[in-house]
Amino acid sequence: MSKTLLLISSKHEDWTFAQEVSMHAGLTLQTVNTAAEGIEILSGEGASAVMVDASTDEQYHQFENAIQDSIGLFSEKINANTTHFITSEELERVPYLIQSPLFGNYIIRNYGDIKDAGALYGRILYASLTEKAFGLKSFLKEDTKIQTVKFRLSTQKQDAVEAVKNFLIAAKFQTRMATIIATAVDEILMNAMYDAPVDDLGKPTLSTTPRSAKIELQGKHQTEMTIGFDGKFVGISATDLFGSLDKAKLLSFVAKIYTDEEYKVKMATAGAGLGLATVFRSGGSLFFVSESRVKTEVTVFFMKTANFRDFKDQFRFLTTQFYF
Repeated sequence: MSKTLLLISSKHEDWTFAQEVSMHAGLTLQTVNTAAEGIEILSGEGASAVMVDASTDEQYHQFENAIQDSIGLFSEKINANTTHFITSEELERVPYLIQSPLFGNYIIRNYGDIKDAGALYGRILYASLTEKAFGLKSFLKEDTKIQTVKFRLSTQKQDAVEAVKNFLIAAKFQTRMATIIATAVDEILMNAMYDAPVDDLGKPTLSTTPRSAKIELQGKHQTEMTIGFDGKFVGISATDLFGSLDKAKLLSFVAKIYTDEEYKVKMATAGAGLGLATVFRSGGSLFFVSESRVKTEVTVFFMKTANFRDFKDQFRFLTTQFYF
């Protein structure tokens, strides 16, 4: 397969973004305007990864139909791990993507500083093309210092979240921004500690356990947090050893808009995981890497900005890599 990034889009800003991405991913960029042109390339020499303008239902289905008429949706030349959809809409406004068998990676066309956005996503793409895309270090700039925290008890979570907030304030993030990021970290750690554990049949074992309950994090229950800041982006990961992440449920949680009352009710029971939607809408990007029954790593990314308006309106993506 050709070491190329194929972009199917007629939009200039997508071309500029993809140029930066391909450079940092170590790929050659090839651009076409239409789905038909793109599928011709995929059915021939192929591509390592594909970015597709799927701004409308019509554009998406032109792409899907072209695949079905040529290589087929289940061809080894294309899959959800290597297909990246670009839109200008929030996830809940593009249900045709969520329902797609090729959906796994979603980029909002709000690039901001295209060089910074392209560099980060290029590193994400590079990692996604390796055998397994685990490890925060590969997502941030080279030589970024990465710190790791291993939890012994679930009650240590709050101290870790507070430490993250203090770390960010020391790195000159505004307090309001640091608080939002710390809340996101609390959510992904909570999910790793309480939502991830399942039995041999895949049934959640802590579904009725209050999230305030003290749990020993030994053996399979080990939970890890890693954090790094490269001067532009902060990345924080939570890792569990269950590998139980369900893609369909994940996307339904992130895509749904919950009222405040719904959120309070759902969060009263363990296993909800609904805070991920709030994380995404608060300016955070999400990268989910899960190897079935082995390990799941969830990473949040936030850009350091000069003001809160830019923070809320920063470049965002939702990327997934599932290994079975």
